[in-house]
Amino acid sequence: MANISAVVEGMVRSRRVRLLIAFTLLALSGWAFFPHVAFRIAPTAFVNAELVRVTAPMAGRLVRDLPRRGDMIDHTITVNLTETIALDRRHLLDLEQQNAVAKDRAELARQQLVEITTVDRELEMRTEAYQDGMVSRLRQEIVEAEAEKAGCLAEVLQRRDIGSRMDELVKSGYASQIRSAEASAVQEANAARCEMTDARIQRLKIELASAQKKVFLRDGANDVPYSQQQRDRLVLRRQDLETEMLQQRSHAVQLETEITEERHRLDRLSHSDLLLPADHVVWSVSASPGSTVTEGQAILDLANCAHRFVVVDLPERDFERVKAGDSPSVRLIGSDEWRQGKVRQVLGSAARTDDRLLAAQIPRGTSSSIAVEVELAQEESDNDRNSFCNVGRMAEVRFQRTGLGFADWIFKALPWLTGSKEMRQAAINSTARN
Repeated sequence: MANISAVVEGMVRSRRVRLLIAFTLLALSGWAFFPHVAFRIAPTAFVNAELVRVTAPMAGRLVRDLPRRGDMIDHTITVNLTETIALDRRHLLDLEQQNAVAKDRAELARQQLVEITTVDRELEMRTEAYQDGMVSRLRQEIVEAEAEKAGCLAEVLQRRDIGSRMDELVKSGYASQIRSAEASAVQEANAARCEMTDARIQRLKIELASAQKKVFLRDGANDVPYSQQQRDRLVLRRQDLETEMLQQRSHAVQLETEITEERHRLDRLSHSDLLLPADHVVWSVSASPGSTVTEGQAILDLANCAHRFVVVDLPERDFERVKAGDSPSVRLIGSDEWRQGKVRQVLGSAARTDDRLLAAQIPRGTSSSIAVEVELAQEESDNDRNSFCNVGRMAEVRFQRTGLGFADWIFKALPWLTGSKEMRQAAINSTARN
């Protein structure tokens, strides 16, 4: 123990040891004070991100499989959000009823057309039978009239012979003038009856020719029989039924189109789909899965991990030295890695605080400070599902002072000269990014 005490006392009393200790303390002081000389340091900053608030587009019930808090959305997906509790289907039911009625009317018109076709075929057969009967009857009457005409002509010849004999008897005095006049009158009556028979034959021939053309000049003032008249009525009725059937079928097709569109509309109203953007994390869930929500009620808040930023306060005198587009260095507290940021905007002390939805609360600065918003570059290591994209984590921000490039080079070279292998690699990475 005495030897050790003597050695320690000798080292303390040694001039070299005291100088070494003094230089070491000076070096440590310079090392600690040098960043404040080369950089403008903002030690209190928080990683922040804008929120996308999802509200219920309609009143209904939330689905059971809602995204949970902390779920990372790597790519854009579509999820079912809400379901309608009671959907108004009255218009759809009315359209379906109208469609059924239109189809029934079209089918009824078709069946009536089939029945009309059957009845028309029967009436056509009756009309043809009536025509054949009338033609045969007229031909037979013509035969009878011609036979009657032949007998009449024979009787006229006989009466003419009797009249000539009576004239001879009257001339010889065997007969009176009265008998001769009677014979002449009978002869003239027979001639007139023959002419009437000939005229009736001509009339029957005219009726026969007309009947062969389905125009009948007998049996009243109608030109066609009752069967043909019924067929004409059926033609008009068939036209009406065909028109009605086409109208009902066209109406049914139109109703089917409207029913399809109404079903699609109800399907869209029965649930609402939510498009979840990529590179977002579910920051908060304001409603319970399966619960009933009203239109406009907040359901989810999504944090934008692709555009994170930090807001730092600097003295008002640095307003002209910090410009949009500058590239300060940002290091998350607890990490040795420095990242390159980019200044998005600079707000003076009197500027109004924006009303954006943010994941982390921005501390209100003093009256003589400016707010600098620095955007962070997105990296794959940040997409950790359990870290909420590091939103809310404290960070240190360093702004490069102008005119101190050599000092900055020395500061970056010190880890290489005095640090470990990991610190040297971090310095190389920082130099490569700059």
